Amino acid sequence: MRWLVGWSSAAVGAGAAGIAGAAGSAGATGYDGETVQPVGAQPLWGDPDPLWAVGDWRPDEVRVVAADAQTRIAVLGICGASDEQLRVALFAARGGALRHLTAWPGSYTAVVQVGRRITVCGDLAGARPVFHTPWASGTAYATAALPLADLVEANLDFGHLAALLAAPDVPAALDDSTPYDGVKRVPPGHALILRAGSREIAGYEPVASLAVAAPSADPDRAVDGVRDALV
Repeated sequence: MRWLVGWSSAAVGAGAAGIAGAAGSAGATGYDGETVQPVGAQPLWGDPDPLWAVGDWRPDEVRVVAADAQTRIAVLGICGASDEQLRVALFAARGGALRHLTAWPGSYTAVVQVGRRITVCGDLAGARPVFHTPWASGTAYATAALPLADLVEANLDFGHLAALLAAPDVPAALDDSTPYDGVKRVPPGHALILRAGSREIAGYEPVASLAVAAPSADPDRAVDGVRDALV
């Protein structure tokens, strides 16, 4: 099993609580003073908003392209974009554009860091979900819900389980909930945006109305047209 996990803290500097990479200044410490981080984690970048790849990722499935120390993009999974395309996309994302981050062929998760702003893009179909939960005055996020539930010692969300049993074929009944209380899922077509601990869910796919304006037609001619089409 493998997943992506990260953390956005509310403050910079020693003593700010949170999951942290090795020797991080914003990381939480354990009972023996060690920095807390996921077991078997591969750090992609460090504090104050660290990011890790956890599990048996292949080398070609983990790519990080950086413009500078505080402007970078991580892509985990199979992505058809070249490093140069990732670099161009990074500069576009710095201005707030997100849709192009999900337009490359493949199956992947993209995470962009611009200063203290972290953007995690979910895909349009929800095949590669992103989960998040409040933790220690900030936000922890991952591509699996169970590690976050373990982190915050979450109870079961009985409302989610009841909706799953009552309406298993109606995804809207589940909304953004998960089986774990306090752990939420980013809806398909949306991105998780974190700014120094604050959290926002924003849609990046343009929504077009299905109602198309058309000139009014004569009722009799309209009925005749439908009859002719059926015949």
